[in-house]
Amino acid sequence: MTTGSPPAPHVGAADPRRVALLLETADVLARRAARTADAAQARVLLRRSAQRRAQAERLASEGRRGTGSPVAGSSAPD
Repeated sequence: MTTGSPPAPHVGAADPRRVALLLETADVLARRAARTADAAQARVLLRRSAQRRAQAERLASEGRRGTGSPVAGSSAPD
């Protein structure tokens, strides 16, 4: 009998919503960097934007490979 909990996430399985959110966040950070007059803040925002894009790319590429496996201990019955 199931407990009504959602299915366990898979490590390496790309969640399209997560990828989209990371890319949208990267765009927002880049736009904020373009608007600021503070060069130090612009560098930080651009670095964070690049990090979000890289993370989205990693997630998407893992999903294309289809190498996901269940998270340890998450699928064991109670």
